[in-house]
Amino acid sequence: MWFATIFRRKSDNPPPPLFDEAFLRRLERLSLQAQRTLRGTPIVGRYPGRQPMPATIFSDHRPYTPGDDPRYLDWHVYARQEHLLVRLGETEQDVAVSLILDTSRSMVTGDPERLRRAIQLTGAMGYLALAHGDRVIVLTGDQPQPLFGPARGKMRAVELFKALRDLTPTRRIDLEQAARQIAQHHPRGGLVLLLSDLLTPMPIERLNQILPAPRWQVMVLHLLSNADLNPNLYGPLELVDSETGDQLVVDLDEATLATYRAAVQHWRTSIAQHCSARGLHYAPVLTDWVLERQVIPFLRIRRFLT
Repeated sequence: MWFATIFRRKSDNPPPPLFDEAFLRRLERLSLQAQRTLRGTPIVGRYPGRQPMPATIFSDHRPYTPGDDPRYLDWHVYARQEHLLVRLGETEQDVAVSLILDTSRSMVTGDPERLRRAIQLTGAMGYLALAHGDRVIVLTGDQPQPLFGPARGKMRAVELFKALRDLTPTRRIDLEQAARQIAQHHPRGGLVLLLSDLLTPMPIERLNQILPAPRWQVMVLHLLSNADLNPNLYGPLELVDSETGDQLVVDLDEATLATYRAAVQHWRTSIAQHCSARGLHYAPVLTDWVLERQVIPFLRIRRFLT
């Protein structure tokens, strides 16, 4: 099978494979939950889009506005109600799917590592889009060129998985630069997934400004570990910031840890509220969740997948 090339050994201690072939086959039954307002290329993909008739399936009306093609007016409705309405139809289209993967140093913390889970999710979401005929691009924010793509077609998944397998963490990333690259590659808009621990200095609102709705649909997957939420640390310690290298000497007791947990909860709530207020889809994902039994069902519940 062509999947075998993904798992070829490169050293005595290679990283474990991202997935097995059976998981990828089951994954193909799902699809990314793209909004109908996104503009894609007709027919190629599986996502329904709305356009003036004629189209594959009649779906709705909208009021006539000057400049609309009179061929699409519903004269039967006008004869009954004397209202000019344009007939809308649904046609299948592909969608530009862009994935921004945070590869900063803080992503290698946690057990299992946040970066490992983010790479798996990037591979799964990218494969899903490729299998459905969509255009896929993956950016990491630390280089001027995409890590992968733009590409279309399931056979390009081998190239995607290899690029992800060879990925290494970087000291600095620029997620805003990655967002601007996406806007440049796909000016018509599309679906964007950001996979990050959100510890990088880029406010969420910048995503909404660079990739505004409804032309863009932005989904944020927030990678968290149990150590982030409930650290098992006590006593005098020297903490090192994995992003900046800054050091902080602390003496952790239960009161300090309680203050920390409250601050983390406030931070997570604030991020969720910012995303909701700006039309961004947000989902926290714990790194110790089992990918197929917990992460995928959770993303279906949160309407990231269908």
